[in-house]
This record gives sequence, structure tokens and C-alpha cells, in this order.
Amino acid sequence: KGKGEIQTYWIKPLRESAPLAAVSEHSSTHYANVGWETDVSDHHRDWDKKSQSQMSWFNSQQEDDRRRSIEWNATVLEDLVLKVMNNRQDSISKGEERRMSKISRHGSGLILDEISNEVKFEMYTGDKPPRSKVRITSIGEEAKKELVAYVSRVASMYRDVHFHNFEHASHVTMSANKLMKKVCFQSWFGSKKRTSKNSKKQQAYQTMEKELFFSTFGISADPLAQFAVVFAALVHDVDHTGVPNVQVIKEDPDFAAIYKNISVAEQHSIHVAWDMLMESDFENLRACMFATDGDKKRFKQLLIHMIIATDIADKDRMKKEKKRWNETFQDIDSWESEWRSKTEEELTRIDVSLRATAVLEQLMLASDIAHTMQHWITYVKWNERLFKERMTAYLNGRADDDPREGWYESELGFFDFYIIPLAQRLKDCGVFGSAGDEYLSYAVKNRQEWTEKGKAITLKYKEWGEEQLKGQQQQQQQQQYGND
Repeated sequence: KGKGEIQTYWIKPLRESAPLAAVSEHSSTHYANVGWETDVSDHHRDWDKKSQSQMSWFNSQQEDDRRRSIEWNATVLEDLVLKVMNNRQDSISKGEERRMSKISRHGSGLILDEISNEVKFEMYTGDKPPRSKVRITSIGEEAKKELVAYVSRVASMYRDVHFHNFEHASHVTMSANKLMKKVCFQSWFGSKKRTSKNSKKQQAYQTMEKELFFSTFGISADPLAQFAVVFAALVHDVDHTGVPNVQVIKEDPDFAAIYKNISVAEQHSIHVAWDMLMESDFENLRACMFATDGDKKRFKQLLIHMIIATDIADKDRMKKEKKRWNETFQDIDSWESEWRSKTEEELTRIDVSLRATAVLEQLMLASDIAHTMQHWITYVKWNERLFKERMTAYLNGRADDDPREGWYESELGFFDFYIIPLAQRLKDCGVFGSAGDEYLSYAVKNRQEWTEKGKAITLKYKEWGEEQLKGQQQQQQQQQYGND
């Protein structure tokens, strides 16, 4: 915000509700060493009997945190649904025909069959309707209850794995919402003034709307797309098992065959989230989200595009995505002069769909790994969790590669060949304002800090992995003795 770099300090509170009297000297010290970023269950066997009440307290805190996360996610989605509803009302006040028919609950066909090269975005109209004098300020109590219930159901379907859990989904949602706000803030500011009766001011606001439309490829004027992206962020990993697609295919070929062995986990998440949304329990919520079958169909297309985009292990899809980006944005420097040279009539014939789709996919990709482009502490927190998830899979015989081998080097490669180029694209497209520079700056800084500190950090990861391996071996020996 123009203030330069600011040092961030992280404070770990001492919670008065903790039953400290019930904790022995050993377990108290051990608990302090665990830290918030460590899975308590990994250390549970070391605690003495007096510390069981401490564990109970910690579990209650986890439940409180989960409840707050559910409420926060629901609030974020509610705000976006309100934008959709008010935009729809503005369109109706202009006289546009909206078929308010009953929305069909189910679509047809496989998810892969609904993927196209782009999702269609509305073209520039040049005569954006004035805001309706009566603004919708609530989605209604019934819809609000259904939204909270839906988010709660989604949260319950995220598994208790180290990385791909509900906290990760919430973090991705927060990151996607932040980037989307960067796109939409000026649009919101300008739209508040569209009721001006002063002709010169009105003309100035129309010019601002035009600039916002083409500088954001129509995204700033599309509340349904904004909502779909943040919604996708919340559900993108629902029911993730903690192993990559290649392992899912190996373990359950019949299940994978349903999705043609392509982006299996991603397609499954879409299937679960969409089918749940279509249940009768969420009828009032759907009425707020969609006015027509066309709205529902387009929302689903956006949802599919955004979630499938997160399968970065699909090399064929990634090659196509990279080629499309290069073809679409190779002339990005001349884009502004190109549309500014057009007449109003010519502007209404410019199709921004391909660029808008590509930009939103990049937003989703960046949000999915946003921890790599944020504060160093945030990056290390999620990097450790990813290692633990991979190590757990390896110890359980669900992965061929031991993450202890080459973790430091692979992170450097990930920064060089994926993270930094992705952050560069966020900056180059010009849609995200200062966030593009911010993400690129943090990516470069985290890469440098990982170069300096990554080996020592990886060593701690390895020590944790060896402790898990030793504990697993001891458990197997005990089971063997019991059988004998």
C-alpha cells in the first residue's frame, strides 16, 4: 500500500483455558516443543497420563478453529453471492430478459466432456446499466443457513491428512479471494458513482468502466465468475486421500476408470462438491446463485476449468495451458493500444473469453500454492506439511519415492521452473495490480532463503521421518510378538 516493506512479528498466545495444572514437567516441555505446526498425534505416545486433559483441551481448540474457518469461508462466499444477486438485479432493471424458470438439479455427461478451450464471457456493452436504487443486503436467512451447512459438509469431507486438508482449502480460498479483490476493487468504487446525473461525470465513469473491463478482460464486470473461482478454491481438494493421482490409479483402477484415468482426484472433487450442491437441502442457496439454467451451466464450466487446472502433474494438459497462455498473451504489451484505438461499436465485438479464462486459471494455480509466494514462515509451514504427507504415504507403502531423498533440490527446481514463472505471469498480465509484484517478490525471496536455509530445514524433516519410521518398526515388532 505504498508503505514499503514491513517486518511481521508472529505472536503465539498463552491460552488461559489450558489446564496447565494437569500437565507434568516433562509433558509441558514436550508440548511447547511441538508447536502449532506439528501434528500432535505424532507425539501422543510420549505423553504421560496426567497430560491427557491437555490433549482434550487441544482437540477442543482445534474444533473451535475449524468452526471459525467454516464461518469465515461461508461469509466470504455470501459476500460474493450478494454481488451476483445485485448484478442480476441491475440487469433486470435495464430491461434484460431473464428466464426465471425452475433450475434443473442435475447435469449430464462426464466432467471431461464439459471441458472446452475457454469459458464464454460477456462482451463489452458500452452502456452498463445504472445501479438499482434498492440494493440486496442479504441472501436471506434460509439461504444463509444452507450456505453454512454446505461449507460444513465440505469441511467434513476433507480428510485428516497433513497437507490436503480443510485448512489448506481455507488458505487457498483466502488467497483466491485476495487476488480477486485486487481485480474488482476499482470496479466496485466506480460502480458506486454510476447514478451521477452530471453528464461529464457520467461520461468519465463510463470511460473508467471501459478501461476496467478491457484491462481485466471482463473479469471485473462478472460477479458469477468471481464467485465461481473462490467457490472452486474451497472445494478443489475435497476428499483428497493424501496421495497423487498416479497412486490413486494404482490403488483403485476401477475408481480411476470412471474418470478415464485423467485428473482423477480433481474430477472426483468436482463430482462430490457439485452433487452435494444439487441436493434438495440447498435449494434456497441455488436460487440465490443461479437465476437460469444458463447461469448454472456457466458456473459449472468455470468450476471445472478452475479445479482441473490445479492438476499440474498432468504434463499434456500443462503443455496445452502453457501454449495457450503464450499465444494469448504474447502481444500483451500492445493490448491496451489495440483496444483504445477501436470505436465503441468495434469494442462490442471484441471477445475477451480466452484471455479471461487463461487469467482465472493462473489465479487458481497461484492460490493453490500461494504459500510459496507469501511470507517465509507461511512457506515453511506448508512445505513441512507437504513433506509429512509425502513421508506418511511412503511409510504406509502408498508411494514409491522416499521424500527424504532430494527434497532440498526439488524445491529449488520447483521455484525455478514453476513458481517464479507463474508469479511472473501474474505480474505480466496486469490484472492483479500490486499483488503481481508482491507475489513475484516473495517467490524470489523465498527461493533465496530456501537456498540458504533449506538444507538445515530438510535435515529436520528427515529426522521427523526417521522417528516415524522407527515408531512404525517398533509397532510392527510388538504386533509380531503379540501374534507369537
